[in-house]
Amino acid sequence: MLVENRLLGKIRQIQEEGKTGILKLGKEGKEISVYFRDGLIEGAGSDLPQLHLGKVLTRRGVLQNSLIPDLIKRARRKHMTVGRAAVSRKMLDEADLREGVHEQIVQALNYAIGNAFEVRVFKDSPVDLYQPARLDFDNLMLELVRVNIEPVQIDPYRMLSLNNGRNLSHLPWLPQELSVLSRLTTPCTLQDLAASTGLEYARLNRILSVFHSLKLINQVDITPNTSTALVKREGLPLEHLIPEISVSDLSEKMETFFNPSSFISEQFKTLKVQIAKASTQAQLRVIAVSSSSMEEGKSLISANLAVSFSQGLGRKVVIVDCDLRNPSLHKFLGASVEPGLLGYLESDYIQPHCFMRRLKKLYLITGGGISANPIELLSSARMKEMIACLKAEFDTIILDCPPFGPIADAQILTDLADGLIMVTRSGKTTYSDLDQAFQYLDKSKLIGMVFNDVKPLMFHTQYYYKYYNYRSSYPYSATKVPRRQKTYLE
Repeated sequence: MLVENRLLGKIRQIQEEGKTGILKLGKEGKEISVYFRDGLIEGAGSDLPQLHLGKVLTRRGVLQNSLIPDLIKRARRKHMTVGRAAVSRKMLDEADLREGVHEQIVQALNYAIGNAFEVRVFKDSPVDLYQPARLDFDNLMLELVRVNIEPVQIDPYRMLSLNNGRNLSHLPWLPQELSVLSRLTTPCTLQDLAASTGLEYARLNRILSVFHSLKLINQVDITPNTSTALVKREGLPLEHLIPEISVSDLSEKMETFFNPSSFISEQFKTLKVQIAKASTQAQLRVIAVSSSSMEEGKSLISANLAVSFSQGLGRKVVIVDCDLRNPSLHKFLGASVEPGLLGYLESDYIQPHCFMRRLKKLYLITGGGISANPIELLSSARMKEMIACLKAEFDTIILDCPPFGPIADAQILTDLADGLIMVTRSGKTTYSDLDQAFQYLDKSKLIGMVFNDVKPLMFHTQYYYKYYNYRSSYPYSATKVPRRQKTYLE
């Protein structure tokens, strides 16, 4: 059993003692190194080819296998890691690299456990990796349990419930797992779970087996009406279930988060005040943010505005990446692209909160991936249902939309919103782009324009220009769709 494994016991000890250094594992001339900083796993390395980072990234579909030899040569020549070399050459972005490093750690330790590697030595030494995973023991155990399912027999006539009082928001739950967790906040039977979550018994049993291995659930001899039942929460089970994003993964461009008193943050506060003034004329709870064309910084503006809104006392805010052609919000907010809006729209029964992540008081739904039919999904009844559900729970909902031209996605999303903010970029947006966009947008919903990338005056902070030095690419035609990672439920 995993819980009795000596290697995992050593990793738990290192975390509890907050050590920094390298744990060496070995067997029959093969070696695996695990890097720690302050007790958290930063990365892993091995002399086994299948565990090399380049191989992991190619299996994930974010790096071409043919590019690896030249990439390794460049990394050695520049005295840098393969991951850093790939990012510097724009072969992949930091979010893809961070997820690859995370997967490499899990694969390396799973291989070590499955092949009975010995714990050889822990060397106290500084660790400085380019893209650290910052993986804690609970997160590691969740990943390992998912790939090493130990089936559990559930009595269909006994009640199931969560172990009370445990905060689960630090773990990256899958939507199906979150759906079951939220239902288990009150005791219920296996049949109740299947009926309320829409999951077939085989898939439900795999989820419950994971929970049982992690000691998250109990089988209890009570009925739903007994006084010992857990209190049912009103609304969405947000605080103790929604996975929380690590601040260390956040983009440095999130000025409103890192420097809430800076000049730039004050501009977002001013924008927030202007929106509040406009709300006196008409209720503005669902706000769409778009632009006339690509590379105008609308996602960065959306993310910082959402953070600014969330800093208000007692205010519930959610931001949704509605760009199913080129999702990018996750790169600024330090989340993975999956799960997200695409997963929600393609499912039949799972609630929106199961696809959320949380950054302090800000909730977010990432893009979830690239869709082959975004217009059909965005105009579906399920999209409208999601907006209605979010309006019942949140005070402010920000929709990060695609540009208006030359696609119709933004028009569909503006119809679902109460108001629209258009982002223009100094030196980039042309009059013809704006004119074309204004032919399509609903002018009655236009709150105003945000002028981006403006050169600062002498008395303004130097960070102003750096912050708005934003570049991206936007694919309108056929693009390479990143390989969606299969889960243990598929």
